[in-house]
Amino acid sequence: MIICTGCGTKNDDEARFCEECGRKLQSSRRTAPTGASPGAPLSRFRHQGIAPGTRTSLWRMAEAWAYVLMLAVVGAVCVVREVWWPLYPAVALLGLIAWLRRI
Repeated sequence: MIICTGCGTKNDDEARFCEECGRKLQSSRRTAPTGASPGAPLSRFRHQGIAPGTRTSLWRMAEAWAYVLMLAVVGAVCVVREVWWPLYPAVALLGLIAWLRRI
């Protein structure tokens, strides 16, 4: 029997989604490591601080927003001056930079 983590409804072991709320069900059992019983429940999750790679992903997100800001500035200048041609190379250049940086 699997208990839904969202609403607490008891569901059959074969069910993949909760019958009450439709949330995906996760089994509390795991494959047994060497020397453990096969039906042992999982150990409780403990937060270990910032996950590895989170700082780099936040940096990449900030970098992407900086590119969007640069594009907005070029767009605002184009609107004020009513000249649209600088927008085309700016979009191409910022798109190329984002693609090369794998953002």
